[in-house]
Amino acid sequence: MLAAKCSIEYSGRAASSASSAWRLVILKEDGTILIHGPEGRNPINWQPKAYVTARLEGDGRVVIEALRRRPREVLRIYVEGDVDAMVVRLGRGKFLLHGSEQELTEYIALNPSVIEEGAQLVSREVSTPHGRIDVVLRSRDGSLIVVEVKRGVADIDAVYQLGRYVKYYESLGIRVKGVLASPSLSPNAQKALAEMGFKHVKVDPNIVKHGLRK
Repeated sequence: MLAAKCSIEYSGRAASSASSAWRLVILKEDGTILIHGPEGRNPINWQPKAYVTARLEGDGRVVIEALRRRPREVLRIYVEGDVDAMVVRLGRGKFLLHGSEQELTEYIALNPSVIEEGAQLVSREVSTPHGRIDVVLRSRDGSLIVVEVKRGVADIDAVYQLGRYVKYYESLGIRVKGVLASPSLSPNAQKALAEMGFKHVKVDPNIVKHGLRK
C-alpha cells in the first residue's frame, strides 16, 4: 500500500488519465491494483488480476505498470518523489454476512407483527408479472399486506416497485396495503411513500445477527 504523489494513464477498452495528486495505491497478491482519491469508497481507477511491474525512469519517476492481456488493458502509475509504503500479508478468515435481505425477509415472515400487529403470513417470494414480492401478509381486517424489503437505505425505486405490486393486486379486486421495510429511507422515498399512501417500517439488520426470531 502506497501513499504517493502520482499521475495515472489507462488504455484498453477505453482511455483515461489523471493529473498529478496525492493518492492511495493498493496492490494485492493476485495483481489487483486499486487507486483511491480523497473521497468516496470507489477507486478512481483499478485493474483486476494484472501482471504488475515497476521500473525507474530517467527523470527519476517510478512507473508501476499493470498489464492485462485478455482484454488488453494497461494501467500506468507515475510515482513522483518519496512515498510512504506499508507491506502486509492479508489473511483469509471466515466471512459471515448477517442481516442480508433474505434473512430480513425470513425474519419478517417469522415475525409478521413487526409489520402490523395481528398480521399473519400468507407467503414469501411471491411471483407476479412485475417481479417477486418479498413477503405477503394478511391483516386483521382481511386485506393483504405487500412488503418490500431492503437491507440498506431504501430509495425511490423501491417505492415505485412496491407501487407496482399494490396496483397488481388492486387490478384483481383485492384489498391491499403497501409496506416498505428497511433500516432507513432516502428523502425522495419518504416523500413518494406519503404521496402513494404506503407505510414504512424500520427494520434493523442487527435483529437477525442477534437471533431475535420466533
